Amino acid sequence: MNGFAFLTLKNGKRTILLFMLLWACSIWGQQKWLPEHPRLLFTGTETSEVKRLIETDGLAGELASYLRHQADSIMEAPQLPYKMDKYGALLWTSRAYVYRLGTLSLAYRLYGDRKYLDAANETLVWVCSFPDWHPAHYLDTAEMTAAVAIAYDWLFAELPHATKQLIKASIYKNAIYRVLREYEKGGPGSWAKRETNWNVVCNTGMVLGALAVAEDYPQETEMILENAAKYMPNCLKLFAPDGVCYEGPAYWGYTNRYLAMYLKAVTDNGGDRGKIAELPGISRTALYQIRTLTPSGHPFYFGNAGIGHESFGGPAYFLYSKMFRQPEVAAWNRNEVAKTLQGAELFDQLFFLSLPWFDDASSRGADAVPAMEVYHNKINDIVVFNGNRSKKGAVYLVAKGGLPNQAHQHMDCGTFIIESDGVLWTEDLGADDYDLPGFWDGKPGGQRWKYFRNNNFSHNVINIDHSLQYAAGHAFVCEEHPEARQPFARLNLCEVYKEKAKSAYRKFTLLDDRTMEVEDEVELLDARSKVSWVAATKADVEVKGNKAHLMRDGKHFYMQIIAPAGAVFKTYPAKNTYQGEKPIEGITMLEAECLFKGTEGKVTVRMSSKKL
Repeated sequence: MNGFAFLTLKNGKRTILLFMLLWACSIWGQQKWLPEHPRLLFTGTETSEVKRLIETDGLAGELASYLRHQADSIMEAPQLPYKMDKYGALLWTSRAYVYRLGTLSLAYRLYGDRKYLDAANETLVWVCSFPDWHPAHYLDTAEMTAAVAIAYDWLFAELPHATKQLIKASIYKNAIYRVLREYEKGGPGSWAKRETNWNVVCNTGMVLGALAVAEDYPQETEMILENAAKYMPNCLKLFAPDGVCYEGPAYWGYTNRYLAMYLKAVTDNGGDRGKIAELPGISRTALYQIRTLTPSGHPFYFGNAGIGHESFGGPAYFLYSKMFRQPEVAAWNRNEVAKTLQGAELFDQLFFLSLPWFDDASSRGADAVPAMEVYHNKINDIVVFNGNRSKKGAVYLVAKGGLPNQAHQHMDCGTFIIESDGVLWTEDLGADDYDLPGFWDGKPGGQRWKYFRNNNFSHNVINIDHSLQYAAGHAFVCEEHPEARQPFARLNLCEVYKEKAKSAYRKFTLLDDRTMEVEDEVELLDARSKVSWVAATKADVEVKGNKAHLMRDGKHFYMQIIAPAGAVFKTYPAKNTYQGEKPIEGITMLEAECLFKGTEGKVTVRMSSKKL
């Protein structure tokens, strides 16, 4: 509360006059840093540079044409109703309006055709006439707030007065009022304060909404900016030290789409007061994400990653490439934009920002990658191996540690995917249906682990006596030698298998540019236990004793059991275990069941693009 609230004068008229004077000074003091509209994400001073790029850069020009065509298509689309999906959420409606309003508003700013303004105005009136933006699932409110804030800001000078009044009232009622109460009363698990993607998405939506109407709600805007800067590190601290988003690649994308908007918005409007961009890992996170994609561009779909979201981050890559001076990130994302323009399937509600944030920085040597990298993280350590990509048959492998009982995690500790010649030879099946009974019950023994995609039986790991990994067990990189002639990393899996083993370690070694070796060293609690080495693949598989020949898309790959002696491969189709799980098609499980001579032993499997 401001000091003037405590001042009293005997003369009532003087009291009112002094109150108004101090109130005006307070507003001026809070708004002296506030630029004119448009000030969110694509400022007025940046317009000329974007128009120059459209004229001088071929890809930027194609992107502008694509987005204008998208705007024309949006104009023909009917408005979406206020209707919940099967999960009881309005989220996909909110996301659709982020894309619609952003694309229409951008088209008007760039081309000045009033049809885009009229369509955006009609859409704004429509969504601001909803009874609410579904605060029960606050992601819905956050994304709708972002949609309305962007369009209001970008079209501010041209929108009808009545529409602007409606928007201001809607943003206050649906967003500002609610978030201020949440900051005051919400506990550590609140959507505004928790350690997951919700924190960043919701706080960013609120910041955009507040900055859009900051002239009208200066004190509230100040409070939202302060609280967002205070609470967003609760989530982002878990990106330390190397940029890993432990929730998986899909949630990396969701978090960073909104984090990028937050960073751009606050940088242009008073500064990054929480120094969010300086938090450990944030400057490395885009590099981490592209390095954990296979050379053909396939993501490592660990955790609840929805298969099909190939690049995930969209325009965030351009924002980060500029902010952290990483031209290789810009070059990579330009290639992703080109794929979209050539017809690649897309759903990215913020794709329209790819043009305002377009980075044409040149990059040399972007394909030069280390033979081995480790990205450390409190929950999910990630290890990446690269054969020399200039050589035919070079292998790429990415593997992970893990902690299954954390948000969006699977029992996939020690899993990996491997690629050569543009073909992925082992798979991660991705996420199942979030609406399955008990899907979020991730404690040890929880219902979540009965579903095939969620448990270790679908992953490229070892299983002991066909038992589950321990949900509260942590797997992590305990040894790494990236500079060795044959680089290797070792994962400590002891906690994960503690119910069946005294110790368990998995070692990955790059033997040569075309060959990886996986060695599992286990000390069992019971010498009679069986250790099964398992991998999922879409390839056709021929097995003969301790060797497997994988064939896909005219390419070949080979696996061989080196130890223990006598172990052989077998195959079987991957199958769901419960009704209601997503169908599984075309996945073969390759398995080697091993018995040790005593309680201690090793399972060693060599994998190569050359015949073994």
